[in-house]
Amino acid sequence: MALSLVSAVAGAAGAVGAAPLAEPGPTAVAAGTDPVTALTLGREAYDYGFPLLEFLRVRSEQTSVRCPDGRGNAPVNSFSHTPTFAGPEDRTVVAPNTDTLYSIAHLDLGRGPVTLRHPAMGRRYVSFAMLDPYTNVIATPGVREDGPGAATIRVRWTTRPGRVTGRNVPRPTRVVDSPSRFVWIIGRTLATDTADQRTAYRQMQRYTLTLPDGRQRRFAEGCRAGAPRRSPTPTDGAAFVARLNRALAENPPPRRDAPLLARLRLYGVGPGFSPERAGLDPLTRGALLQGVTAQARALPQLARAEALLAAQRSGGWYDPPPSIGRFGTDYAYRARIAALGLGANTVEEATYPAGLTDSLGVPLVGINSYRITFTADRLPPVRYFWSLTMYDSDGYLVPNAARRFSVGPSHPPLVRRPDGSVVIVVSATRPAATDVNWLPAPRSQFRLNLRLYGPKPPALDGEWSPPPIENLGPLPG
Repeated sequence: MALSLVSAVAGAAGAVGAAPLAEPGPTAVAAGTDPVTALTLGREAYDYGFPLLEFLRVRSEQTSVRCPDGRGNAPVNSFSHTPTFAGPEDRTVVAPNTDTLYSIAHLDLGRGPVTLRHPAMGRRYVSFAMLDPYTNVIATPGVREDGPGAATIRVRWTTRPGRVTGRNVPRPTRVVDSPSRFVWIIGRTLATDTADQRTAYRQMQRYTLTLPDGRQRRFAEGCRAGAPRRSPTPTDGAAFVARLNRALAENPPPRRDAPLLARLRLYGVGPGFSPERAGLDPLTRGALLQGVTAQARALPQLARAEALLAAQRSGGWYDPPPSIGRFGTDYAYRARIAALGLGANTVEEATYPAGLTDSLGVPLVGINSYRITFTADRLPPVRYFWSLTMYDSDGYLVPNAARRFSVGPSHPPLVRRPDGSVVIVVSATRPAATDVNWLPAPRSQFRLNLRLYGPKPPALDGEWSPPPIENLGPLPG
């Protein structure tokens, strides 16, 4: 059962911070507009709207199935738990990890709060990042925020909190206030080998979502989920603006966005607006849409180029700014993160240094072999776990015969040398040495992601940084 976003307009339009839906007269809108500004604002409109439309794309696709399919897709207000790690075939979002099993849910709080429960997890890491439609993290229930015990979290829409009427609704241990009707939950449960994945999956099946009437969603036995419907984000200027305007009406933007929206509104971009009805002359309207289209084509390359330049300045690693997951009004940065890795955590939960070049600043490519050495006193400083994952240049897992996509303590056996150091060789062929850890690489260009979950202060204040990526030279043949 797919979610109909249109049905949300009436309830969402009156939310705090919503821009007015009334369309000004053409003369008032057209005054002071010009093609040069329109071109620039078209680019800004794309950066501003892309994360929102990507959020809605993922929501539309993942909720379009008839019942949970065990691959992250499920109808609204129900979990889909993945029993195994992500693989190269998983391409709904960029840069999935292979350390945790995912529990994905998309909430609709329009009829009242939804209550999340999970059992005591012991020493197993678990988190439930909750994102609003503008891809900001509003809360991350789990072991870091709530401890390892059982928890009951009630998620409510602040502008329409609703009432809980069911007899069986559990009393919450905490309440999460959402600024938006829609919430995306990305649950992560740490697991190791195949046997442990089965144990973790049994725990995940005890995660529940309870509706305001005290019931959970039920699905017919033997239900076939079906293939999720694809709903790509438009890259054409006119189609993108039309979808963005609908999305802004259905997902009222926060008050902090008012200055930008006031500028965009003059050009027909905003909740209930339209460039075709904004009184723009054809040249100005064309420039606006051209700016949107140009930025749609450029954003992935711009995001990669900026990260690459930053990596070249810092020994090969790009460390995202600390505002990740809480972007404020930095719309360009939010757009770049949406292009590189939608659904990122805040730095308190996890940090994601990306290895993009060798120590000399040359991009990583699989015709070479590389070595990364963590000395015993410079291992990644974490409370929970760390890993190094291989991705292709587009940010997806790379197929390899060994089915090895990550290296880290949760991917045994992690080889340590007698001095306590951990050496990782990144290469398209298995190294001859037995005291190193092999991470298979493609022959083409690739990138690495170092994940630190529960980073300790040295990883957050700059005292610790990843070691250089040594280029060992071309592979034989």
